[in-house]
Amino acid sequence: MTLLDQGWTAEQAKGLLDSLKLNGGIPEWEAKYLQKLRDWCASNEEDWTTIEGQLEFVAYELCHSYESIGAALKSATTVDEAKEAVEPYIKLIGAPLVYRGPRLPR
Repeated sequence: MTLLDQGWTAEQAKGLLDSLKLNGGIPEWEAKYLQKLRDWCASNEEDWTTIEGQLEFVAYELCHSYESIGAALKSATTVDEAKEAVEPYIKLIGAPLVYRGPRLPR
């Protein structure tokens, strides 16, 4: 399954991917979220060290545990809006934030 299979647009998926900064191997997340990732992947026959397994976990979380963040992502129309929408989740899991420069007024 891909992010597009979740009904997200290419812009939304790119914003999420850019924000997660996954490159394979062990993500730079807080220990408790790494454990959640490992546990979820073990229960769902995914490899927690692959980008695919990590994305499956994140997609599940945004659709089931953090629905408001997932809904904000679905309403984003640009990559930058998508990055902003998922920023609370990125902070929650402890991943390094993506610098987007100064925020412009809407």
